[in-house]
Amino acid sequence: MITRLFSAALRGVDAVEVEVEVHGRDGEKPGTIVVGLPDAAVRESAMRVGSAISSSGLTDCVVNVVNLAPADLKKEGPSFDLPIALAIAANGMDTAFPNEEDYALVGELSLDGTVRPVKGVLSIAIEAKRRGRKKILVPAENAAEAAITEGIEVIPITSLNQAYHYLTGERSIEPFHLDREKFFQAQRSYEVDFEDVKGQHHVKRALEVAVAGGHNILIVGSFSPKHFKN
Repeated sequence: MITRLFSAALRGVDAVEVEVEVHGRDGEKPGTIVVGLPDAAVRESAMRVGSAISSSGLTDCVVNVVNLAPADLKKEGPSFDLPIALAIAANGMDTAFPNEEDYALVGELSLDGTVRPVKGVLSIAIEAKRRGRKKILVPAENAAEAAITEGIEVIPITSLNQAYHYLTGERSIEPFHLDREKFFQAQRSYEVDFEDVKGQHHVKRALEVAVAGGHNILIVGSFSPKHFKN
């Protein structure tokens, strides 16, 4: 049996949709193989996912082959844990998720099946909407970030078991609703603002790029109060 779900990989500040394909079958030697240019964190998901499925009271197949497509795009981080685990569990439980093409999924799993927050959820939600996905399942801690994107329902998830029974239709979860105007107003109060600095356009641009990319930066030079507005 082959199950397909949809997630996304980060590429800079953008996201690219990734199709998670899982082929489950019986075999003498149990194991999970992840292909599709995964990094170490993605390859290690096999161990986390197996424990999470067992702890959640679900069943997996003896042998699982996980393909993350497109195969030539590097996949990084633990955010594929949730879709991989759900696809494996669907095969093991011989269950088909209805309307699986409506969903995008992202989340890291702990060994007991708890869903942990991940990075880049806003970019992933934007990509999911662009691809025509109607709903996105994200860790509850990331729900507000994902809900900034209009036009897609955000489903907050706390555990693998909860996500599985939601996708099968056996459980309902209220979508997360965000007061966007209130949220943005709350983010506009800063003790220090670039508008207080006169000129220095190249320096401010360098700081913006460094922050966006998560880089370190060293500024060398003299300080003068004349560079600040009164």
